[in-house]
Amino acid sequence: MEKQGKEAVIAELGSGRIDKSGDKIPGLNLDDRQILLLSDFLDIARGKGDDKLSLIENLLRDIEISRAGIDELRQIQNHLKEMRVPDKRTMIDISIVRGLGYYTGPVYETTLLDLPEYGSVFSGGRYDNLIERFSNQSLPATGSSFGVDRMLAALIELKAIKLKRATAEVLVTTMDRDRMNDYITIAKEIRQAGIKAELYLGETKNLNKQLKYGDRVGIPIAVIAGSNEFNSGTITVKDLRAGLDKAKEVADRQEWLKAENIQTTIPRSELLTYLQKILNK
Repeated sequence: MEKQGKEAVIAELGSGRIDKSGDKIPGLNLDDRQILLLSDFLDIARGKGDDKLSLIENLLRDIEISRAGIDELRQIQNHLKEMRVPDKRTMIDISIVRGLGYYTGPVYETTLLDLPEYGSVFSGGRYDNLIERFSNQSLPATGSSFGVDRMLAALIELKAIKLKRATAEVLVTTMDRDRMNDYITIAKEIRQAGIKAELYLGETKNLNKQLKYGDRVGIPIAVIAGSNEFNSGTITVKDLRAGLDKAKEVADRQEWLKAENIQTTIPRSELLTYLQKILNK
């Protein structure tokens, strides 16, 4: 109705209509009494006022099954009132239709008061017969789905979150694929210490490319272990943040490589303590 208007909807309830392209859209061939009833229902649903349930109850008084739905909606209203939920945060919308072959009771949709144009971000309802389709148990059920992408877009629009390219604080590089189990162990130990770590799983063995990846996605620290480190019981830690800052200050690569506080080789046993120290600077 929002796209085509009420007149087009009424036509489709009857014999059908011809759309703008000239195509025939078949109708449901309802009789005049049914179409009038639906037309009045739509007028109430789209109208203003707080007592739509009473109007609908009067309109559908001859339809027994409608009373159960109206009673359930009134019960929900009473529960919300008892829970002291502000009136501006909830409303009865009798125009919502969701999965007629799926839901068995009230359905609900959630929109953001600050961005209503984003549509529903959290929707669901009552579906008492669904579980029985997949098991021998008949269980009451209600649930909903959460629109992660739509909510993220809304949070960005509202400037309610600060975006990060990566959540990891440490990148564990992988220079020798034959030592992958060792790299997995290093990453596990770092995570167990409460530090977010990502294990590099790209195809390249090139260390510079791995470090560029870490810098590009915003991971501040890289852990490096090659054959020299494994043989000597050491591990190298590179501060990508400091390296980036230093690279802005100097043009000569050799001077950059000699700079302090960019790359340090330490005993393997001191790794976790060292990471916590530089991350807490």
